[in-house]
Amino acid sequence: MNSMSKEGKSLWAAFPLFLVLFIDGMGLGIIFPILNSIIVDPASVFLPHDTSLHMRNFLYGLTTGIFMLAWFFGAAVLGDLSDLIGRKKTLMICLVGAFLGYLLSAIGIFTYSLTVLIIGRVIAGITSGSQPIAQAAIVDLSSIEHRARNIGFILFAVSLGFIVGPMLGGVLSDSRIVNWFRFSTPFYFASLLSLINALLLWGLFREAFVPTRKVELKIHRAIDIFISAFRKKEIRNLSVIFLIMMIGWSGYYTYIPMFLLKKYQFSPLSVSLFMMVLGVGFAVGFGYLVEFFAKRFLLRWVAVGTMAISCIASLLTVAIHSEFLAWVVVFFMGAFISVAYTVMISIFSNQVSPTQQGWIMGITGAIMALSFGIIGLLSAVLTDYSANIPLIVSVVCLGVGAILKCFNLQT
Repeated sequence: MNSMSKEGKSLWAAFPLFLVLFIDGMGLGIIFPILNSIIVDPASVFLPHDTSLHMRNFLYGLTTGIFMLAWFFGAAVLGDLSDLIGRKKTLMICLVGAFLGYLLSAIGIFTYSLTVLIIGRVIAGITSGSQPIAQAAIVDLSSIEHRARNIGFILFAVSLGFIVGPMLGGVLSDSRIVNWFRFSTPFYFASLLSLINALLLWGLFREAFVPTRKVELKIHRAIDIFISAFRKKEIRNLSVIFLIMMIGWSGYYTYIPMFLLKKYQFSPLSVSLFMMVLGVGFAVGFGYLVEFFAKRFLLRWVAVGTMAISCIASLLTVAIHSEFLAWVVVFFMGAFISVAYTVMISIFSNQVSPTQQGWIMGITGAIMALSFGIIGLLSAVLTDYSANIPLIVSVVCLGVGAILKCFNLQT
């Protein structure tokens, strides 16, 4: 009874940490359902009516890509900072930054200021590196017998954020649902949620981690981490495959809202529901399919198969003019890309010793963030020619990733 009581208190103390993970997942998806209507749609009043299509596409890519580039640089610094001053203080910095970032984004949209919106996205991106810190803090709090269960809760919290984020973006911006809802409303809500989470973290979380080493903070730390992935012989080939896979996935995730708008004239609410189905696929993949496949097949072949299925899903989306098929395929895209991602992370982890796990997770995070940032900026130019091109990039990269993994013997 006493053991159960302690575990209950431990879970309650960890609740703000799970909320951090939820907010991180939500923050990535909350903007996509409405960004088309704010920036790309010529009928939008956010930009001057004479803004060219080329400039609208560029600004869409800039607004999405700059968040991930800021995440790329911020995550490495925050990871080192958590080792220097502790998890709690670093997470408080992240949550206050999220509060300010979302608030500035809301103000930027409300006042039709692109500059303020982008500043808000930069601040939110820099402080979005809280996910690995929250994960580490949850592991610090977990007993050995409950560690696996709590890691499952971690994946559930992130998946729930991916589901709820797009839904909030679509619903809270639709004035037909409530007459005072605006495009800025989802960001006000996210800002308020971040502030509440900061207060909960401050009051409930008792740190179990004790900083034991001196860390020199470096702005270029993220670049050093990224480069190290291609210098180490044992993970060089794996890093190339993971980079190609993440470029493919980011091409799909970042530009599927624009594709839906231009091909099927989706409203923000329809985009939000579409992205929510993608999030449900994530939840199924993380919560069930990863374990199902990992118990039955070599991780190498799970990675090959799930990348190949994701490639086919992206190909069907772009090649077949069927709105119904797009709704069906997106669930499978979410389910299988989440398995591919998790399995690749596991393969990375298996290549290094227990003392190098922090370093290897930093590498995978850096590759992911930089892939999203680069594809956001580059594909903005390509969409001038066709909204299909980012998804074609997705098809090619996911296919190439699957083929290369066939010839990579690391398991």
